[in-house]
Amino acid sequence: MNNISSILFKSSVNPPTKSTNTQTQNNRISKPTQIILGTSLTAMAVGGIYIASKGRGISVDKAFQQIQNASSYMETLKNIKMQPKNFKQLMFKITSEEKTSEKFIKEVISNPRKSKENVRILNKKIGGDKELMDWMLRPNGYQEAYYKHTKKLYNDAKHPDELIKTSPNWNIWKLTEKFGNDFTIGQPPQGVSGGVDGYRNIFYQALSNSNAGFESGGMKFGDYIGGGLSGKAIRKVEIGDKKYIMKFQPELGNQNLKDDISMKSDSTFINAQIDRYLELNESNKGPKLVFFDYKTNSSLYELTEGVAPNKNEINDILELNKTSLKGLNDIGIYYNDVNTGNFRINDNNMTFIDSGESSFVDFFKPGVAGYHFTLPNLNGRSISDTAAAIHLAK
Repeated sequence: MNNISSILFKSSVNPPTKSTNTQTQNNRISKPTQIILGTSLTAMAVGGIYIASKGRGISVDKAFQQIQNASSYMETLKNIKMQPKNFKQLMFKITSEEKTSEKFIKEVISNPRKSKENVRILNKKIGGDKELMDWMLRPNGYQEAYYKHTKKLYNDAKHPDELIKTSPNWNIWKLTEKFGNDFTIGQPPQGVSGGVDGYRNIFYQALSNSNAGFESGGMKFGDYIGGGLSGKAIRKVEIGDKKYIMKFQPELGNQNLKDDISMKSDSTFINAQIDRYLELNESNKGPKLVFFDYKTNSSLYELTEGVAPNKNEINDILELNKTSLKGLNDIGIYYNDVNTGNFRINDNNMTFIDSGESSFVDFFKPGVAGYHFTLPNLNGRSISDTAAAIHLAK
């Protein structure tokens, strides 16, 4: 007898004996045993047995209606009972409907610390990596919906911070198109004479004066302290009783050259975006960006105190991301630059002072052509980028 047959014939109803009267037997039959085989129930009166058979869950249309009325899309999706192929249809229905997709996207990107958990939920419900990637990349899938969301976000933004809080990989040409070639992030510190215009005037004086003791407008410039292979120049700066680090790239005369250099993976501009993204998403693992000015292509950071670690403390960059820099990966930042000079330890807390070649990986924030850059991060529009985001969420 197979398993189904054995289940069908399993009952608390005892076979009648010679002493069993008709009324007693009828009472037993009228109170069937329930045997649960699945989540939806189908009644079958077979020898007094009520059989519960496994069902297919609710329909795509009914699930979509529940989604539209829900306060949390992800919480509803997590609890919906559907076969994977139907769940996939539901996800395409969500991302192909404009208002629903916009609300869904806003929810899944609002808290990047939940991104990995949400990827795992969708991956399991939709039937695995291949199906999740299919939903991401096909027409009417997530990537297409995210492109529409990004255009709207960009058009509505009043300040670069509104964009950078979402992702730290905005194309310089889109930011200058939106905010002008003299856009800024933050404000010059108090003590700098003349605000932004005063800062620029002082910067240009300092650029032509390499004297370590140069001082103007409340800013005292120290020695150049290098900048590695990226072409960045770095100087110590004092403003009042506070110490700062200035990063800048001297190529200012040719705007095209300036823009191209800014798109290098370890440029002053990209460093500023990553560091601002960390701050806007409440991470204290990076340096504190005070002010970035694209006209002078320079930035000011609070000086990070502490001592550099020894080589043994940072020789495994993968382990470092999981331990000393724990929390970065939760918001999509993966630190790549293994160099003892890039780190400081203060009160047993390790931070980095230069975001260098950091990667940005978030499944729900795929790169949008013309709006985001794809080097060095993995947030591009390719299959490999999407696969990497899924893998890192596991």
